Amino acid sequence: INLVGAFGAGAIIVGGIVFYLLKFYVPTYLSEKAKNLATREDISAITNEIERVRVQYTILVEELKARHQLRMAALDRRLQAHQEAFTLWRELFGNTHTEEVGKSVLKCQAWWEANCIYLEPKVRQGFVDAYSAAHSHNQLVRGRADAQHIQESWARIIKFPDILFEAVQLPPLTEVEVKSLENKLDESDRKGS
Repeated sequence: INLVGAFGAGAIIVGGIVFYLLKFYVPTYLSEKAKNLATREDISAITNEIERVRVQYTILVEELKARHQLRMAALDRRLQAHQEAFTLWRELFGNTHTEEVGKSVLKCQAWWEANCIYLEPKVRQGFVDAYSAAHSHNQLVRGRADAQHIQESWARIIKFPDILFEAVQLPPLTEVEVKSLENKLDESDRKGS
């Protein structure tokens, strides 16, 4: 009663409210503030990680694009080189039993030195084997060499197109590509119906 008289009933009520606020509201408020701060820190860390991954992904995609463009350019040049090798081989083949064989061999050697990097490894070796064999084949035939040597020489010459054609075959379609084509055909059939 002395306490009530000294402070008054209003002060005790205000004190009770302050006590209630300090006991229940402030801890909850501070807990929520701490959660929000932790969430902001977590979001910041997650955002930084996402940006790091995004930058790495972008770099990887750009490297793959550049590599793909280089491969496509090299593929065009590689196919062109294989076609040129076949054309030179046809000329060499036609001149094998003539006096022009030496000129054809020199032409093949010069071309090979300028373009061998674009040929598949087996084609590269097959081309060298063919023009080397053509160079000596005419001499073997004229000198009436052993028939086996002549046949082996001729086999090395005529083997080249098979090696070349095997190397330049386009890869078969994948299952995904086949299904995609089938779906497109089905769609076009439905539209036509």
